[in-house]
Amino acid sequence: MLKTKKSIYNFANFLSISRIVVSIPLIICFENFDVDIKYYYYSIGIILFIILSDVLDGYFARLSNCVTDFGKIIDPIADKTCFMVVLIYLIDKYSVVNHIFNPFLIFYIILVIRDTILLLLSLYNITQKKYVSQANTSGKIFIFFSSIMIIFYVYDINNLIAQLFYILALFSMILSTMFYIKEHNMVRKK
Repeated sequence: MLKTKKSIYNFANFLSISRIVVSIPLIICFENFDVDIKYYYYSIGIILFIILSDVLDGYFARLSNCVTDFGKIIDPIADKTCFMVVLIYLIDKYSVVNHIFNPFLIFYIILVIRDTILLLLSLYNITQKKYVSQANTSGKIFIFFSSIMIIFYVYDINNLIAQLFYILALFSMILSTMFYIKEHNMVRKK
């Protein structure tokens, strides 16, 4: 249900918003890998911050009893912002390498379709049922596999393992979409 009593000004929401903000320097780092090695290391620090803050924001929200509807909405927006920044970088990087088949463009298209469907379902549930859904385990597994995949591809670590995580990320994306649709349908029927 929609709750409006709790303040949105808390540490957990600050962590979520900070992920959106650090996506800007992350772009700068990616664009300057070839110019100066320090950008390579800066990007590692930023990505570690993004991953750590994503884990900790929900933990701090529950620990301090500050789970808010705003937090439930801003957290996935922050995740998607960071994820899309890196994905667009990979689309660009691999379009130069392989003009025929770009796996990240395909991943991006599937992700946009998925997120559009889930956004429409969420908007319906918010407006009609006064219900704000939050991340579930299948979505977190998708983000985990996607994060590992991204790290392996961005930093050119073991291509075979990177491909394995690409497949796992794609599979978990489809699975989590099915779980989210099931959840939204259950809410809709109430």
